[in-house]
Amino acid sequence: MRTPVALRAALGLVFLAQLASAETSASASSEPTAAPAAAAPAAAAPAAAAPGAATDPLAAESGPVVVPAETDQPALEPIPNARDTLGRHFVLGASVGAKWGFGSLEQDRKLNDFLGTALSLKLDLGYGVSRNVVIGAWGEFDAHSTPSDCRLCDGGKSFAGGPFIRYHLVQGTRFDPWGALALGVRSTTVDTDVGSKDYFGVDILKLSLGGDWYPTSNFGFGPYVTFDWGTYGSSGGHTGLGTGLRLVVDLPGK
Repeated sequence: MRTPVALRAALGLVFLAQLASAETSASASSEPTAAPAAAAPAAAAPAAAAPGAATDPLAAESGPVVVPAETDQPALEPIPNARDTLGRHFVLGASVGAKWGFGSLEQDRKLNDFLGTALSLKLDLGYGVSRNVVIGAWGEFDAHSTPSDCRLCDGGKSFAGGPFIRYHLVQGTRFDPWGALALGVRSTTVDTDVGSKDYFGVDILKLSLGGDWYPTSNFGFGPYVTFDWGTYGSSGGHTGLGTGLRLVVDLPGK
């Protein structure tokens, strides 16, 4: 009777051991199966759009964009400035023309009552300080005729001079247009049958416009017009309007 009882006890222990091992293996196999499911979103994470990336699905499917290499371009040489035809040049001008005076010599004495149309001779010498600007000095002599309605008058003469600045508009052409501003002093003598009287004053403004045509590199000529305004002190002011032909010598040449 003891042997069957011992056998039964041994069989019972074996059954319990098998049952415990089956439960342990079932619990162990259920835990790893969740890992692949959790890893799926991680594998899909790289497909998410990074910040700043293109969201166009067509762009994502087209692949990388290949930029063609630039072809070799020949080096462009810088364009040099046009040759300076005025800077560091000496420009000598001489002009001859007619001049008409208006205004007053002094109170109650009109200029054109004593001085008629004048033969005007001018000289100017300038130096080019840039491609367009010339500075220099000018001088003028006016030989006035006798007015037809003044029996006692015998004409007169006028001397003037001072500094000027002249601007030349273009470079490298045969025709050289220019404009000049000047000021100066003036001395005028009125001759009559009973004697002469001198007047001294200031040319406050002298404006000249002209253009010189250069048939050669050193020699040019062209027309000019000039207007000046000044005063002899006690007078209300006088003006002059002149026009004529100007001859020019350029050294060393354009």
